[in-house]
Parts: sequence; C-alpha cells; structure tokens
Amino acid sequence: MRTQHTARMGLLLAALVTGCGASPSASAPPGSPEPLPTVTLTDKPPKEPTDTLPETGWVAGMVTSGGTGPCYGLVADDGKRYALYNTDGISLAQGARVRVKLETTLLKIYCGPGELMAMTAAEPIG
Repeated sequence: MRTQHTARMGLLLAALVTGCGASPSASAPPGSPEPLPTVTLTDKPPKEPTDTLPETGWVAGMVTSGGTGPCYGLVADDGKRYALYNTDGISLAQGARVRVKLETTLLKIYCGPGELMAMTAAEPIG
C-alpha cells in the first residue's frame, strides 16, 4: 500500500514539474536547440554614428549645485541635467548662469542627478 502511494506521489510530482517547464518552440522539433539569430550585413557603413554619445563642448545653463567642487550640478538651456566633476576648485554659485566646457569621463562616481561629465572650463554669462 505504501509503495503504491509513493509511486502515485512520484508520478504526480513528475507531472507537475513537467507542466511548469517552458513550452517547446513551435518551429523547432522537441529536443533540438533554438536557432541562432542571423547577422544582417550592410553594403556600406552608416554615415552617422549609431551610438548616442553625450554632447561635449560648450553648454550654457544654470548651476543647480554650486561651490568649489569637485561636484557640481547644471541644467542646460535645453533642459538636460548634468552632474559635473572638476578637481580644479572652480567656484560656481548656485543659480548662476554659466557656460561650461564638457568632456566625457570614465569615472564612475556620483555627483548628483544628471549625466556625469567632466567640466574642463567654466565662464559666467553676463
């Protein structure tokens, strides 16, 4: 009696486990590996970069987090928010309108909300 009960429980457990698995692909026979994605080749490389890189160069905006660094905050005139990093001790007053020169950085630090960029120069806007 105990053996029949154990066998029934084993069959029930096997049926439950089998039912929880992923359903096989409709295009591939059971037990065969999934097909790999294909690479689409183009005749010519793209004319424009396909990666979206952050804007570098001079950007104008308002300082949202000032001081003497090394971290600053800036909202550009186009509404984009930047977290800026500079160790030169540049003094920026919160609320001031400035033009800053930006470069990408490989640093992985937190300087506040926004896209992290290195600030290489800053000028007040009259």
